[in-house]
Amino acid sequence: MTRSEWIGVVRQMDANWPHSKIPEMSIAKWFDDCKHLPAEQVGVAVETAYRDGEKFPPNGAQILARVSELGRDDPDHGEAWLLLNKALMKHGVTDWPAFYECLPPSVSVAARRMRFETQGGYLKAEESTVRAQFREMYKNVLTERRRDDAYAGLPDAGLRGLDRAPKKIEAGRMLERLKSS
Repeated sequence: MTRSEWIGVVRQMDANWPHSKIPEMSIAKWFDDCKHLPAEQVGVAVETAYRDGEKFPPNGAQILARVSELGRDDPDHGEAWLLLNKALMKHGVTDWPAFYECLPPSVSVAARRMRFETQGGYLKAEESTVRAQFREMYKNVLTERRRDDAYAGLPDAGLRGLDRAPKKIEAGRMLERLKSS
């Protein structure tokens, strides 16, 4: 996003929240937070905040979070569990690469981390336990994706918790990273 495109987004915020004067320092900081994103996505994120009834314009971190959330199509846990079982019925317990490949990235990562191939033949009596374990793993994967999107572009500054965050966001940014997890 260019500075002139950002000024258009700021005008959009002024129109949507006329009661909130955004300080110049904040405008500069929020641009720095969001400049790696396409202007259209930033504008849509701002508009969704307005339509959700937010009382104040979103700051840079809130815009990043909205773009991240709107840019993903992660199924909820129930749908993820159904997709996992459909893939298991389709590919059985013999073709694990095809099983993982046919799942959405976030579901595939959670199943891989659970080493689902070792639990894929679970007994119906164990289903509630395996499902609960998968739910927790899946929630962790989604949390990591949100965190990675929010921290993208930050230098790690010697902080171990930041050394795995992507250094910049690109189209399809997480897909390859998720597949390699």
